Amino acid sequence: MAQTGDRYKQFAPPLPPKTEKSAASRRRLLDIAAELFLEQGYAAVSMQNIADRAGLTKAAIYAHFRSKGQLLVEVIREQLAEVEQSPSFTEALQDIERATDLLHNPSEIRVRLLEVEAAVAARHDPDVAAHITEFTAARHDAIRDYITDLVSDPETVAWIIWGLSMAFGLTELVGVPAPDPDRFRAALLQAAREWFVDQAAEADPRAADSPSIFDHR
Repeated sequence: MAQTGDRYKQFAPPLPPKTEKSAASRRRLLDIAAELFLEQGYAAVSMQNIADRAGLTKAAIYAHFRSKGQLLVEVIREQLAEVEQSPSFTEALQDIERATDLLHNPSEIRVRLLEVEAAVAARHDPDVAAHITEFTAARHDAIRDYITDLVSDPETVAWIIWGLSMAFGLTELVGVPAPDPDRFRAALLQAAREWFVDQAAEADPRAADSPSIFDHR
């Protein structure tokens, strides 16, 4: 969060729905908004476009979300929650090879593309900018906490991992072909060995002779 007068402000999530009908309407609006943002791009979509596809009035949308920026933020939050709360995601975090695959998991392409849309929109949209500031900090902290005992500089390594995830979204957005999955995994694991094993050895020379999470690969 930045100072008053800057484009950043504290992100305020919408109020939760009070009834099952309201919750169903909110869910439908999130799904439709996600489809339109992915089809046309955030900047090209208006609240009227969303209302028209949903068969609602703009006033009905504003009863749930105060702005298009807040709606985009909630779309990303909902989609990330679906991915990260799934059993397959949790299980993948327990295995280094499967964890590296999460960076370019095809099932998360929608979220990565929406994050790129949000990053671009944040330059001019205070609601989105506030989300990016909060979201980036939260994601960085989560990654850092997960690897704290594995590397000597978890802050920097967390930044690199988060940056790689965003980079995948950008390349997918512009249509750059992804490398062969097996070659990508091998290259990323080699780099990860340098981050995790070499940094651990630098921090504690005894780590060089200790079993590593990579030793069985």
